Amino acid sequence: MKHESKGDAGEEYVNELAYQSYLKYWCYPNPKDIAGDKKEICDLLISFRDVLITISVKNHSFDGNYERYKKRVIEKSTSQLNGAERKLFKSQRDVFIKHPDREPELFEPGRYTKIYKLTINVGEQFEYYEFSDQGANKGFITILNKETFEAIIQELDTIKDFVEYLDERESLLTSGKKITVNCTEKDLVAEFLVNKRKFNVDYSAAHIKEIALNLAGSWNTYQKSAQLERKKKANEISYFIDYIVKTDVLALPNGEELARELMNMGRTERRLLAITLRDLCLKYENQEGIYARRYTAYNGIGHLLIYYPPNAPEAEVDQFIHIAMELYAYKTGYREKEVICIAATTGLKQYKFGMYLAYPPIPDNIVKIYDSTIVQLGWFTNTQPIYYEEKEYPDAED
Repeated sequence: MKHESKGDAGEEYVNELAYQSYLKYWCYPNPKDIAGDKKEICDLLISFRDVLITISVKNHSFDGNYERYKKRVIEKSTSQLNGAERKLFKSQRDVFIKHPDREPELFEPGRYTKIYKLTINVGEQFEYYEFSDQGANKGFITILNKETFEAIIQELDTIKDFVEYLDERESLLTSGKKITVNCTEKDLVAEFLVNKRKFNVDYSAAHIKEIALNLAGSWNTYQKSAQLERKKKANEISYFIDYIVKTDVLALPNGEELARELMNMGRTERRLLAITLRDLCLKYENQEGIYARRYTAYNGIGHLLIYYPPNAPEAEVDQFIHIAMELYAYKTGYREKEVICIAATTGLKQYKFGMYLAYPPIPDNIVKIYDSTIVQLGWFTNTQPIYYEEKEYPDAED
């Protein structure tokens, strides 16, 4: 296989894996500087809220010559990624990129507060490679092989969970300690997953100069564990959130904004939200004509969950959702400037969405209308907190 075709195959593999995953709507495969020199910026760009991930893909099969591997994979990738960073963040002109499903859009460097650079080598694998490239004028480059990238995408299948791993990994590798690695990257992923999203090493302590990562076999143990099976079973309901975003929310006018807020939650948060909505429906689905509400907040965003009767007129349900979002935003003192509503009926078989953006302070005449409506509806007179605890790894049943 020619070098060019090997490279193309590698890029196609990573792009396909990312594009078919939860990252799809925010993936830009082989983005080009379409208003400038028309050249490819990097192999894959992932842009989500304030997170930007640039990826360079290499397809080099390790032949026992590590110096050749470093030159063809690490050095070339680092050069490409830093070139992409310069173009995107230091260009003196506007840069436009295009998503495969959308019109060209302006790249806005000021919106990103978390920036990551990844090298992924999809060639023949070997276990013990350097986990990063870092140093003067390089920044920090995360290095992954094919198997690890697949494992991360499968196990950390939300943007929030993925970025949490990248952050913790970088903190460890930039701690200034002498680190001896006696494991594969997947073993490191397993350690992160079972240790409450941290590595069980004190890399911040000044008196510790050396760290040995003796984690060999951790990944295999994790994959065979009963706790992982319980987690997978518990997570099944969480994919209701992913499903409605993919099939319905993104199709709405301005649906991308609502989708970003829902997809900003981690997997366990999505599970808790879906469980709360399901339990609300189960509690009231046998009561004729009942509308029920629950309100909570995640990541500074209000989440209003509503059960509505399956035979209620659509216009009536839409009006209820709209009024409820406004009143909850008002009654909570606009603590959350954004309120998202997911409304469902019996068995989660029908559902609706809404999003309310608050712009306080509000005029006195609107305040009077809100207060009068609350009295008419009889809301907020007996508000009771309901406490949910959702562990990432549920306890075994007795």
